[in-house]
Order: sequence, then C-alpha cells, then structure tokens
Amino acid sequence: MNTVWTWPELETRLFEEADIYLEVRGDRLHTRIARQWALALLEQEGGDRRVVEPAVILHDVGWSAVDPVKISAAFGVRADGKAEAREVNRIHEIEGASIARRILESLGYDERLTRRIVRIIERHDSTMEAGSLEERLVKDADKLWRYSGTGFWTEIERQEVDPRSYHRRLTLRRREWFLTRTAFRMAGEELQCRGRELEKRAPGQHRDSG
Repeated sequence: MNTVWTWPELETRLFEEADIYLEVRGDRLHTRIARQWALALLEQEGGDRRVVEPAVILHDVGWSAVDPVKISAAFGVRADGKAEAREVNRIHEIEGASIARRILESLGYDERLTRRIVRIIERHDSTMEAGSLEERLVKDADKLWRYSGTGFWTEIERQEVDPRSYHRRLTLRRREWFLTRTAFRMAGEELQCRGRELEKRAPGQHRDSG
C-alpha cells in the first residue's frame, strides 16, 4: 500500500535514509548539489519530478557496498579506461539500485515509480544511453556537479589533479557527456566561471586563501 507524503516530507525522509550510505564516500554534498541541478533541469526540460528527485538523492548510495580501497583506486581521472574502475562502478550501480528499492519500499513509495527510479540508478554511470527524459536529467545532474564551483574544486582536491588540466578535461568531456541542451549550456556557463576563477589563482593554488 502506498504511503501519502507531502513532497517536503518525502525529500527529508529520502535524505535521512540515504545519509548513512552517502557517508562512506563523502557524497552528501555531491548529492545535494546534484539535486539542485536536477531541479533546474526539470524547470527547463520538463520531466517527472517524482522519478527524477528520488533517483538523484539515492543514485550514489551503492558506494557504501564497495571496499573503500577499491573506491580510491578506481575513481576519477586516474581511473579512466581501467577495467577495475568499470567493475567497481558497476557494483555501486547494482548495489545502489537494491538499496534504493529497499528505501523506497520502506517509505511506501509508489511501486511503478520505484521501478523507474531503480532502473535509472542501475545504469546511471555505466552507459550514456538513456531510456527516458528522466534518466537523461539524472545523468546530466550527476555530471554537472563536476562543473559547479563547489564540485570543481572539491574534485580537484579529492583526486589530487592540476586545476587547469581538470578544466581542460571537463571542456573536452562536455560534448560527449551531456544528454540535454540545457545541461550542455549550463556546463558551458560553469566552465566559463571556473576559467575566470583559475585566472585569479597563482599556479598550483587550488583554493582562495581563507
């Protein structure tokens, strides 16, 4: 039987349920910013918020099922193209889909919507194809994190990469990563902002002092 929640109540409960899983890889901030991007994309592109928002909130809970050592070895720029990275990434998708289903079922969420959400989480990183507008929005919101002010500098510190090299990488990946025109445009705007930030920094400086 489906439970009737107000939308703010559901958002709060989803974050509460996801919190312990997101703690493992430090994905709380990433998830909240990805959700903000998802809401912005929904406004411009349309789509079903009942699918997109829960999927974004729960999309990375599966990292909790991966050995932290394997996460660090198979994450980010240095993991590009590595079989180990693909394998670990796939585990986090499959486990994340299972965890998300348990969470949504425990909240009495609509089963039809739950199936769609679980399907998105199960393939949100391993394939660029998207079977629905909602899946495109989730994938785009997830990647927009890297382009945001917080995400860009957080990933540079987490992955220990050169800021200018990372900016060039994101510039190149922009054309192949994004599935909606809105996200493509937003990523371009964010790249311009990050470029201006880089111009103000001395070589090797990752963050503003203070």
